[in-house]
Amino acid sequence: TSGVSHLIPMAALIKTSNTPRPSDRRQTYRVLQCASVYTTRDNAGKPGGGTQHMAHMAAEQSVQPSGARGERSAAGEAGEASATPETPESGGAQGRNTLRFIILGLLGARPMTGYDIKRAFDRSLATYWNAGNSQIYTTLKLLSARGLVMSELISQEGRPSRRVYRLTERGHAELAAWLDEPVPARFTKDEFLTRLFFCGLTSDEAALRHLEEHRAALQAQLGEMDRALREYGARPTRRPRLLEYQMLVRDYKQAILQTDLDVTERAIVRLHERL
Repeated sequence: TSGVSHLIPMAALIKTSNTPRPSDRRQTYRVLQCASVYTTRDNAGKPGGGTQHMAHMAAEQSVQPSGARGERSAAGEAGEASATPETPESGGAQGRNTLRFIILGLLGARPMTGYDIKRAFDRSLATYWNAGNSQIYTTLKLLSARGLVMSELISQEGRPSRRVYRLTERGHAELAAWLDEPVPARFTKDEFLTRLFFCGLTSDEAALRHLEEHRAALQAQLGEMDRALREYGARPTRRPRLLEYQMLVRDYKQAILQTDLDVTERAIVRLHERL
């Protein structure tokens, strides 16, 4: 028989790797942002007025004080926004399209500066999605041009001005429509599994190295999930429904990571016994 007949169809392999996958990110953000559509807007005009009840979940990121180190000036933000656009229209990439809705979801929970949005990605969302400054500011520029967000330049004596973005009514409607759509099929590319798939062509030592590195990455992410639950899961909040969905995302992610770790541990033990 042909050698190809001995290969398990790779399209059938499903896995949660230490690198967030685009379709998992889309699914995660549908859950994470569902509460945003229904939250009240009592503090819509008061950046920094909300209670930061969950630093490791996106929608409750507090706007940093205007004098905080690293706050971007209006000129700096304008410079970021002038970068080459990476929009859905420029390449049709689903990931860039999803980024648009992620930013709408963040702003649906509270007004933010571009700097605050970047901090949310770096400190809270990295497990699910990442984005650079140029992507964030060009997406904000696109959303503003489409009337989905509006911004206000807030002058501060002795400190850089702050440009605060918030959703328009049209932006709220766009976010709600996206959340109501079916989630696309969850077929993904996975570098770790693809490499592991062919490890029968190399040594067990090489395969063991990949597995042990993967285990370390999974353990680190599980540590972050535990910390989020320990520090923020029971903290009082004025938005209990939003926190409920944020914790549901954490539960999903922890279960996926733990299952991945269990399979990885068994594979490592099996290879150690053989070596």
